[in-house]
Amino acid sequence: MFTIFTPAYNRAYTLPKLYGSLVNQEKQNFEWLIIDDGSTDNTEAVVSEFIEENKFAIRYVKQENQGKHIAINKALKMADCEWFAIIDSDDFLVNDATEVWENLALEAADKDYAGFSFIHFSEKFQIDKSKYGKKRLDDRRNYHWEFPGEMLFCFKTKVISQYSFPVFPEEKFCQESVLFLPILRKYKMLITDHVLVRGEYLEDGLSQNHYASMLKNPRYGMLSIREKMKSARTEAEKKYLASVYWDIALKSPQIPFLKKFPGIPLKFTLNVFMDKIIKRMF
Repeated sequence: MFTIFTPAYNRAYTLPKLYGSLVNQEKQNFEWLIIDDGSTDNTEAVVSEFIEENKFAIRYVKQENQGKHIAINKALKMADCEWFAIIDSDDFLVNDATEVWENLALEAADKDYAGFSFIHFSEKFQIDKSKYGKKRLDDRRNYHWEFPGEMLFCFKTKVISQYSFPVFPEEKFCQESVLFLPILRKYKMLITDHVLVRGEYLEDGLSQNHYASMLKNPRYGMLSIREKMKSARTEAEKKYLASVYWDIALKSPQIPFLKKFPGIPLKFTLNVFMDKIIKRMF
């Protein structure tokens, strides 16, 4: 029913915890698809041990190091199940996660829905699970957070497989918003507050410093901001995004200047440059 996709790069030391959480699932209604993005540690040997235990279906593929987004593109072509969820190699599922997924999948079966959401929360803190899992919304932007967390998604495979990340061979980091936001603008999403994934951002993780990663990968960084701009609802949010966009664009001389203009409304671009001029004057 579910393809659980895990991209991995040098995470042999974290995968056993995720694997253990999959073994402990009350509903074994999934396959685990792992794409190794050119690891140089013993990830392959660790996954081979999982496969030998034969607890559930596991598929493992190794590619040259190209970035998580390219691994996702490949996974979308390989996914065999009706539903598709990305679970990172440093996270793990709570014991009833796939059972809850199955119930949410029934709720989101309507053709207008692209899928459903659930919450990733730090494993360092305890929460009262009885308080959560009751919210139902159609727009993630209407969700009011009561604790620091991250919204994750499980998509209908037939929907998400119609989308993919663009490929800039010289860059290796792209925010997942580039893939997700166009879907969320076109389809409804069943937004819930079920806390189903736990974990921490590791020091070697991609999420530790998005801004630095965007500077190193400016084409993807600028693209992600353009997508966020299309989904932004307030003037303040759009102004902030335009400021970050042009900060990255002006620090990326390798990209032709005229190619930097599309995607950011002119009034916000003018606003950014006027602010820069005023700061230099005073």
